[in-house]
Amino acid sequence: MKLVNEILPHFVDRNTALRNLRISYKHDETKFIMSTRNKPGLQNYDTGQNEKNGAVLSFCYERKAFIQNVIKSCVAPEMEPLVKPKKIAIDFSSPNIAKPFHAGHLRSTVIGNFIANVHTYFDNVVTKINYLGDWGTQFGLLQYGLKALDIDLKELKSNPLKTLYDVYVHANKLAATNDNVIQEARKYFSDIEHGRMNLENWKKIREVTIEELEKVYKRLGIQFDVYLWESDYNGEAIKPLMEYLERENIIRSDESGKKTAKINGRDVTVLKSDNSTIYISRDIASLLDKYKKYEFDKMLYVVENAQTGHFADLFEIVKQIDNKYVDGCEHIKFGRVRGMSTRTGNVVFLNDILDEAKNKMHEKQTLSKNTRRTAMNEETCDILGTSAVIINDLKQKRQKDYVFDWDRALQSEGDSGIKLQYLHCRLWSLEQNCGIALPDICEPEHLTEEVIGNVIAELAKFESVLHKSLEEYEACILLSYLFRLARYVNRMFNEVQVKNVENDLAAQRLLVFHCARLVVKTGLEILGVKPLTEM
Repeated sequence: MKLVNEILPHFVDRNTALRNLRISYKHDETKFIMSTRNKPGLQNYDTGQNEKNGAVLSFCYERKAFIQNVIKSCVAPEMEPLVKPKKIAIDFSSPNIAKPFHAGHLRSTVIGNFIANVHTYFDNVVTKINYLGDWGTQFGLLQYGLKALDIDLKELKSNPLKTLYDVYVHANKLAATNDNVIQEARKYFSDIEHGRMNLENWKKIREVTIEELEKVYKRLGIQFDVYLWESDYNGEAIKPLMEYLERENIIRSDESGKKTAKINGRDVTVLKSDNSTIYISRDIASLLDKYKKYEFDKMLYVVENAQTGHFADLFEIVKQIDNKYVDGCEHIKFGRVRGMSTRTGNVVFLNDILDEAKNKMHEKQTLSKNTRRTAMNEETCDILGTSAVIINDLKQKRQKDYVFDWDRALQSEGDSGIKLQYLHCRLWSLEQNCGIALPDICEPEHLTEEVIGNVIAELAKFESVLHKSLEEYEACILLSYLFRLARYVNRMFNEVQVKNVENDLAAQRLLVFHCARLVVKTGLEILGVKPLTEM
């Protein structure tokens, strides 16, 4: 942030300063106050002492110069070029074939997309990876079900993911009453694992899965750079790696023939007794492969809290190969969501959630007196519904469980995605319909109202908020900021006019509203939401 760089002394650590930045406006004194904290252990040049907790630094900024600087930063942001952009690989979403794309996958998808977007904002090089589950005994069950129901994969046209899920459920019911079914499923998996069976069916299932998932991701505005599959790391493919782990004594055989690794005094199974792979063996191979392909500085896994033990074991095993592979690895944990269902019962796929949100928004738009006739269309309702679901999720503390409530998610009052979309539409409408042109320069002498000073102070915090959101991987920090900014901007709507006032005054006020819209727009886009211009 240029403003921070201009005012802070050279001995202050910029990252620490941005993370701890506080800005307030003193209207009676016509000045802005910035306070922050220096990095612990650095010398305080006033006292000559090293500050254990970091010295608190406070600066006054003259009103006119501050406003001009903030407005300029909003209209034409100047990002400081990174000395060396970091390579960030993010593994998120990762649904399983033939299983519900449940609320946990939704959380992984929207949190992962936010993290990717905020890293991109700061000019890091991001690779978005979707690592799909298509391996294991459960997929032997799917193959058994396809045969039992005589389903031709070439005819999977109408809702193929739902069809595959129904087949999987059918096979599971058969397995519950017939041990031979699970035995056949295990044999089928063992055969494909060791290259003893044609994989054409598998390739067709993968192809159909990608096609259908991309339709859903398109609704969410997400495009993955890479799709990887668990089956890419099957028994034959990773056999040399497993043999290497054995030679290095990282894994060893136990009495039952399983291959295990010793982690903090515990035996962790890596291969079954018949040398079939399991989740962790495939993840070991996948992590090493990602490092080779992407040479990442950070490898982020966005997966729920319940997998904490798995990732701790994974990183510890790979660390025994070479520490460099796990130095940048991190498990980004999140809590569970309960209560997300449609009128017809429990949700099966993400499409169900998004369709329900779209339909409910259509009902609300129809009943609202404020709805523009041109905004009454399926695309707008879909974007509004999707915005509501995404923002409702991201405003929660990432690691906490929460209960989903449709009424709360879709409310237009209070802190919701609908409220932010409405604010952006209102600001856009003002710019288009007020009859005033945006000025080329900011003239603070026209911006004397206290509420404008408060809005400027909020706008000045934007990049600091993004820094903190990125550091903590917490979208709720950004959302709390946007909701607070929205309250100040709505007050400004109530207290100052753009229409029916002298042109120079109107133009300067419009410039502040314009800057607020740019910040709201950028914030929504980082959160993974498409800003609307009418609703």
